[in-house]
Amino acid sequence: MSIITMEELKSGMCRWPIGSIEEEGFHFCGEPSEPAAPYCNEHMIKAQAPTRKPKTS
Repeated sequence: MSIITMEELKSGMCRWPIGSIEEEGFHFCGEPSEPAAPYCNEHMIKAQAPTRKPKTS
């Protein structure tokens, strides 16, 4: 995996941030993203909120 900086990030690349923006070495995943999505398949899974069971009274 290569290091993709903000300047190198292009359409169709995963925008998942790696590291802290305040620290040296901050970059983005850069793998091909899913169609019409900002992240690759691996990061789309991580970005999904877990489903919650409805409250029962």
